Amino acid sequence: MRIIIILSLITLSLPTWANKLGLGVSVGNPTGLNGKYWMDSSHAVDGGFAMSLGRSTNLSLHSDYLFHRPESFYLNDIYALDLHYGIGGRMEFSDSPEVGVRLPVGLVYNPNSQSDLFGEVAPIVDFIGRTGLELHLLFGARYYF
Repeated sequence: MRIIIILSLITLSLPTWANKLGLGVSVGNPTGLNGKYWMDSSHAVDGGFAMSLGRSTNLSLHSDYLFHRPESFYLNDIYALDLHYGIGGRMEFSDSPEVGVRLPVGLVYNPNSQSDLFGEVAPIVDFIGRTGLELHLLFGARYYF
């Protein structure tokens, strides 16, 4: 019964998420699934569930709070690119799990209101597990519901 109630509430709330929730894939390091939820026109929360393809293949989870600056750059004076930057966290599961702070910076291209393409670089400072600096570089695409 609880499952039916929860699914009903999610279904009823879907219209309020329209064009706010995007799901997609990313390739690079890490490679996997990603999502983004727009809180307003210049703030969003994103996250990823992926495999880190560094020295070893490990499950990686991350989430970031992002600030967006629309039309910060133009490609060929035609295609507007939005700048995003933010702060978040990352966990990587291996023999000794790693936890760190993630500082993403990237560009987003919105060909239409239903999708986006993005590239991102994110330095990570791990402070639990193997400590040190790591760099994520990824490209991806999302479709908005």
